[in-house]
Amino acid sequence: MSSPATLPRGRRPLLSFSVEGLPARDELLFKSLVRLLDHRTQQHWAWQVEGADLRVVGDRLPEPPAEADDRSAPLLTIGENPPSRGPFLRLPLHADALETMLNRLGAMVIHARELGLAASRDRAAERGEEYRLLRWPSLALLETTMHMKLATLLASRPASLQALQQRSGASAQECADFIAALEKAGFVTASNSSGNSSRSDGTGFAASRAPESIWPDSQASTGSDASLVPTVARDTVQPGLLARIRSRLGLLASGPRA
Repeated sequence: MSSPATLPRGRRPLLSFSVEGLPARDELLFKSLVRLLDHRTQQHWAWQVEGADLRVVGDRLPEPPAEADDRSAPLLTIGENPPSRGPFLRLPLHADALETMLNRLGAMVIHARELGLAASRDRAAERGEEYRLLRWPSLALLETTMHMKLATLLASRPASLQALQQRSGASAQECADFIAALEKAGFVTASNSSGNSSRSDGTGFAASRAPESIWPDSQASTGSDASLVPTVARDTVQPGLLARIRSRLGLLASGPRA
């Protein structure tokens, strides 16, 4: 049941799913089918351990209380016994049924996200909020060139959604979806553009023990005290220091080297 309106991965919303309570064989089958259907689904689905946009559970897990339905992620039950409420797929899984279900649930998640983002954008605009990258995002969030570009822009300095859209050339929805994914995973935070949040040496980052860990080629050191070492070393190395050392050792007697 292929959809002709399916967009390339880079232009589709990125959604996540978690799996719990399924036998290992059925869990592996579900994840494999999701990957196989990626060219047909209207959203790009990626697996993560917890905190996902969609929870996929086995029919033997206890049902959540009704009052928690509005707050928690949508629940898709898989098994032989349908639950008293909520979407359900019967084993064995069929690709067409799974595609239809993912598209339906994905549309629900996107609609709820848009409502929440619209309200969040209004509140952020009223407070003059900008988004600040806390650390470099995981590879699962950087699968497209545009996501990499957006992350790089945020790493350079904090930006509002409007500013991020203008600098990147991405659509407002792409920026909003990416920020929502970063917020959900804890990679970004909102700060007040009036200067209330703490910043360090004009880079736009809040003061941290290891600010270089934001960049993808940096890794946090092990141990609580070790994380202080790169910051101290970076602060003490001044421009021209290596040149002065070479000069004192006579290495620059014949002129500067290339």
